[in-house]
Amino acid sequence: MIEESIAISTRWVVFEPNAGPLWKDIQRDVGAFLTLLWRQGALAGARPEDAFFVKCDAETNPPEVVDAGQVVVVIGIAPVKPAEFVIFRIGQTAVGSAVETA
Repeated sequence: MIEESIAISTRWVVFEPNAGPLWKDIQRDVGAFLTLLWRQGALAGARPEDAFFVKCDAETNPPEVVDAGQVVVVIGIAPVKPAEFVIFRIGQTAVGSAVETA
């Protein structure tokens, strides 16, 4: 549910310039969504920082990714059950999104 919700809610990114301001907007929006889930008890951790992370920057979007027309976001979450940390990567392109689970 989380992966699909984020993939759907970030479809707008394909219409924006792929650079720092976009990456910060993605981190803000995805972080706000995950904070809401954490407050509702869907994620483990005493603080949001313990429950999830969102990484979208020059490291996840090197020049070859940007040149390929992709935006890559790496997200880690600590669901309440099972109690392991799940990391997934969402890539958005003009033709759609792709989700990989690590």
